[in-house]
Amino acid sequence: MPDSTTISFLDALRLRVDDMLDACTRCGKCVTACPMVEPAGLDPANSTEIVDGVLDLLAGGPGTQDAERWAQVCTNSGKCIPACDYGVNPRLMVNMARIASKAKQGDAAVRQAGSVYFNAMSRGTRVISRLQLPPDVLSRINPPLRPVGEYGDTPDLVFYTGCNIIKTPHIALLVLEVLDALGVSYEIMGGTATCCGIQQFKQGDAKTAGRVGYNTIERLSRPGASKVVSWCPSCQIQIGEVALPAYKDSYGGMPFDISPITEFFAERLDDLRPLFVHPVTKRVALQERAAVPGIIAAVKQVLNAIPGLEVVTLDVPVVSTQASHLAVLPKFKAELREREFRAAADAGVTTFASIFHGCHRELVQFQPDVSFELVNFMELIGEAMGIHIPDLYKRLSMMRDIDAIVADTADLITIHGLDLETVREVVAKDMFN
Repeated sequence: MPDSTTISFLDALRLRVDDMLDACTRCGKCVTACPMVEPAGLDPANSTEIVDGVLDLLAGGPGTQDAERWAQVCTNSGKCIPACDYGVNPRLMVNMARIASKAKQGDAAVRQAGSVYFNAMSRGTRVISRLQLPPDVLSRINPPLRPVGEYGDTPDLVFYTGCNIIKTPHIALLVLEVLDALGVSYEIMGGTATCCGIQQFKQGDAKTAGRVGYNTIERLSRPGASKVVSWCPSCQIQIGEVALPAYKDSYGGMPFDISPITEFFAERLDDLRPLFVHPVTKRVALQERAAVPGIIAAVKQVLNAIPGLEVVTLDVPVVSTQASHLAVLPKFKAELREREFRAAADAGVTTFASIFHGCHRELVQFQPDVSFELVNFMELIGEAMGIHIPDLYKRLSMMRDIDAIVADTADLITIHGLDLETVREVVAKDMFN
């Protein structure tokens, strides 16, 4: 990281907020475009009043109840962004309104909430990943962070996994198999040491989110690659839309560009096609998410190149970043999932495929309830390439019994030195909610 900043992360965000206050015309189109408004009990006919309340929050005022509600239920779907004709990023605007709303709780409460949220995620990631992999395999997808100067030759890219893809390690291992088959040189970086900051940002702790984000930018830049490819859509948004633009304002430049790894696969499709040597005769629907549309388009492009595979588009709402974001409206979340399952069954699919790791963890627990297989799209790519890596998370989840999971993973619990009571608590919370 450069030695000195021109402005801080918070000051950089404040300048962007000021630009929003100047540019927003209060037309309300961002509200009417938002798929969460009506499920949250808000009236889209009051769109201009809701935006007025958001802008009041951003200006330091109390805002309105509807504005705070809208900020609370934002899942970063991003459908508001193309709705704006005036250059405002409403997704960032609403996120900043949520921070302003939570600031009413006081700095200490906000910091505590962010810390609790992050620590719970970190503990769950550490335990769940170790129940599935021995140390040598785990270190492949979650290698330790190294100091500047110890990364050797500059790689083609850095694969940024995010914090918790290692809860579903087969997905990360499949990505590495594809990169190896493409002959790409890469460094893997992820885990809580390179958190994007969204855990703190969502809880309103922008100051800590900025510090965490800037630290991660510095760490991702250590290998010297100009290209970082991300797995996690939350990390893509938090680093790409929030932290990196602020970093540029603070330091005068950005050390790398960041884009989703699925888009990289689509860019290399001519090199991937010859690797798809095994037909995959399946009718596949995707559990689409809205936040980064380029990811969905890229996944469809790659899957459509697999011989025998047919991608089916379901007539269901496409919302949110990942399933976890929808936890703000549990009833809507459950209804959407049931609607997806009904549509998939009606379409006669053989396969319903998740895009993201967080969605996958929630999806696989419903395997006994549906007639089609529930997989991640990377498994389909692996199948076409003749690569099979078992979904160990799904296998454990299907046991549906904490004692059975503990007995099954006893050797790994011992190898990793995990505390048995902690294992039980994490499995109960993370796998069975």
